[in-house]
Amino acid sequence: MTDGERIAAAIAISLAAHWLVLGGFPAAETEMAGDDMIVVDFSAPDVAMSLAAPITLEEQAPARESSKARADRRRRALNDYLEDVSDAVHARRMAAGSASALAGNARFALTIDAAGAFSNVHMLQSSGDTTLDADARQAVLAASGVVPRPPILGSRPLSLDLRVKYQYGL
Repeated sequence: MTDGERIAAAIAISLAAHWLVLGGFPAAETEMAGDDMIVVDFSAPDVAMSLAAPITLEEQAPARESSKARADRRRRALNDYLEDVSDAVHARRMAAGSASALAGNARFALTIDAAGAFSNVHMLQSSGDTTLDADARQAVLAASGVVPRPPILGSRPLSLDLRVKYQYGL
C-alpha cells in the first residue's frame, strides 16, 4: 500500500466515522398520532455534544429547508409550547406563603386540543398530600386554553404527561 493509498483510506475511515457520529441517516418526519404520549421533564436542560469543527459563514451550505430542518423546527416549537404549558400550570399553583413547608410532585395525564384547551385530565400519581393534589388539579384546569398552540404542531390532539412540582421552603 502506497502513502497515497494510506492517506485516502484514512480520509475515508474518518469521513465514515464522522458521518456516523454526527447523525447518519436523517430520521423520517412523522406526524404524531393522537394517542402518542409525551413525557416532559423540565428539571434538567438538554445538553448535546458535537465532535465536529465549527462552521464559518464562508463554509455554510446554501439555505434551503429540508425535511430534517422542518422536523427540527417542529420539534423546537413543540418543546417551547410544552414548556410554556408547564410554566402556565406552575404559575397557577397556590401562593408560596400558604405552603411554605410543603413539597411533592403530582403527575397528570391530559389531552391538548388544537385550540390549546385541556381535556381528559386525570391524576396518574399523587403527591401524597391531598391539599397539593387538589391544588395541582386546579392549576392544570386553570391553565387550560391559556397558551395558544403554534400552527406548526397541527390540529391533532396532543397527549401529555405533566408533573406539577411543589418545592416550597427547600
